[in-house]
Amino acid sequence: MTMTNRRKLIASLAAGAIRARAAEWSDPFARTWRDSFLKHWQVTKDYTIAFADALPAEDYGYKPVDVQRSYAEQLIHLASANAAYMSAFKLKPAPPPVTGAAKSAVKAYLTETFDYVSSVLAVMEQKDLVRTDLRLNSRLKPHSGMDLFMRAYMHTAHHRGQLVGYLRMKGITPPTWAFEPTA
Repeated sequence: MTMTNRRKLIASLAAGAIRARAAEWSDPFARTWRDSFLKHWQVTKDYTIAFADALPAEDYGYKPVDVQRSYAEQLIHLASANAAYMSAFKLKPAPPPVTGAAKSAVKAYLTETFDYVSSVLAVMEQKDLVRTDLRLNSRLKPHSGMDLFMRAYMHTAHHRGQLVGYLRMKGITPPTWAFEPTA
């Protein structure tokens, strides 16, 4: 089975799980929020994967200046944060961290963590969205379920935005944002 076929299979299974659980969420706002987030998350996943594809593999170690993360490190950081946010729910094990910074490994890990976020939302119950006891670590104050999903979305956009500069410095036009409305 090719990677593309595996992705299509995983997406179709996740979509089926989402539809099956939709009836279990009785609050219309929570259900609408969940379904909207999943649509937007798929768009941001596709857009972020386009950034992973945009830079040639031999440039994944590129840093604009020494104190910054490399292109690969930015993508790994983004992916690791998404896994950390969702692991706070303790509903599913997070994907294992990537080993190395090769483009293929980084892209695979990035894809796994995006799918992990969707899968956590697909299996969680409505009450998990408004929980306020979720801790990323002992140093941070507790978060709500909704806050963790919003953090994942905003953090992804923040680091993807930094990658725009990396690409431009390499003479590469960044991928174009394709916002898909949910209405």
